[in-house]
Amino acid sequence: MTSRVRGAWLPVAALVLTACLWSLNGPLIKLASDASSGPAGGLDGWTIAFYRSLLGGLVFVPVLIRRGRQLARVSWRWSAFSLASFTLMTACFVIATTRTAAASAIILQYTSPAWVFLLGWLLLRERARPLDVLCLLLALAGVGVIYFGHPADSRAALVIGLASGLGYGALTVALRGLRAVDPGVVVALNFLGSAALLAPAVGLWGHFALSARQWLLVLSLGIVQMALPYALFSWALRRVAATRASLIVLLEAVLNPLWTWLIVHGPVPPPTLRGGPLILTSVALGLVRRAGLRSSSEISR
Repeated sequence: MTSRVRGAWLPVAALVLTACLWSLNGPLIKLASDASSGPAGGLDGWTIAFYRSLLGGLVFVPVLIRRGRQLARVSWRWSAFSLASFTLMTACFVIATTRTAAASAIILQYTSPAWVFLLGWLLLRERARPLDVLCLLLALAGVGVIYFGHPADSRAALVIGLASGLGYGALTVALRGLRAVDPGVVVALNFLGSAALLAPAVGLWGHFALSARQWLLVLSLGIVQMALPYALFSWALRRVAATRASLIVLLEAVLNPLWTWLIVHGPVPPPTLRGGPLILTSVALGLVRRAGLRSSSEISR
C-alpha cells in the first residue's frame, strides 16, 4: 500500500473509530448509573460527569504543561466561554442520559447547529439563508415530535438534553475563538476546568467514593470514551476537512442507541425514532451547505 493511499484512509478510519468510541457514552453511563453498580447504588449524573472530565483531562496534562502558554494568545473570555459551554454540554448530557433513553439524549445534543444558527440570528443579526431556515425548522420539528411524544413526567430530562445541545452549540462558537491554541491545550482546559466546576455539585448531590466496578466504568468513560477519541479527532482534523469530519462523526448518533440496546437492552422510544431523523437530517444539510459555501469561496479566490 502506497503512502498516498494510506494517508487518505487513515484519517477517515480515525474518525470512524472516534465516532465508535464517543458512542460508548450511552451504555457506559447507563451501567454506571445502574443501582447494582455499587453497594450505595448507582452513580448520579453529577458524579459521572465529574469523574469523566477529571480522568479524561489528566491524560492531556503533559500537553497543557508544554503548550499551556498558548492560551495567552487569545482573550481569557474565550477560554472562560469555552469552559462554561463544555461544562454545560457534558453535565447536561450525562444527567439527561441517566434520566431518559440514551437515544433521546444524544439526538437532542445534536440540535447544536440549530442553536448556533438561532443565536447568531437573534444576537448577532447574522443573515438567514433559506437552507439555514429549513435546517432550523427540521430540527424544531424533530424536537417537537420527541418532546410532545413523551409523557409529561419525563419531559424535564428532555429539556436537560436540549440544554446539552445548547452547550454543544456554544462550544462550537468558542472553539472558533480558540483556533490559535493547540487542540490538546483546549481539551485539557475544558476537561479539568469542568471537573473543578462540577466538584461542588458532587459534594452536594453526589458522592466521591466509588466501588471497584464504578471506578472501572468512570475510567473507561474518561479515557476510552473521552480522552482517546478527542486525541484521534484532533489528529484527523489536521488531515481531513472539518465539514467532512463532522459528517463522519455524525455516526455517533446512530451507534449510541445501538450499543445501548445491545449492551444494556435500552430501547429507543418511538417518539425519538420519529423525531430523530428530522434532527439528523437538519445537521447533515447544514454541514453540506457549509461545505458548499467553502467550495464557492475557494473558487472565487
